[in-house]
Amino acid sequence: MANEKHDLVEYPIQENVRLESYWRDDAGGRGPAASLFVYDDEIMRFDCFGGDNGHCHFNLRQTRGRRWMYPDGSFQDHIQQSLFDLRTNLNFCLQTHQDERVQEVKIEQHTLEQAIPQMEAHLLGLAEKLQ
Repeated sequence: MANEKHDLVEYPIQENVRLESYWRDDAGGRGPAASLFVYDDEIMRFDCFGGDNGHCHFNLRQTRGRRWMYPDGSFQDHIQQSLFDLRTNLNFCLQTHQDERVQEVKIEQHTLEQAIPQMEAHLLGLAEKLQ
């Protein structure tokens, strides 16, 4: 299933690492979303769809889209959960990836922390479309 991205904003973190935030509208869901890529492989995707539909995917190619669900909540709740997951679970996702290059990546935390508030503001702005 194609991930349709609209209003895409990219945040370069370091060489071969980027964060994206965007509006997703396809068969998989509708709402604010974000992805973190390493070597163009989607390591984490945050689908902040609200209600009981919000979730996070990790190591999408190797897990074939497996995900953990977010508690029932608003779009804004799911955005906050995605920020927590990005800060807390990114290293787990990197270390459990099957590609040794990805496992060896050390994220520049300072650059990531600078991008997170920008991503949050963009996602919250997108969520306002649904109010």
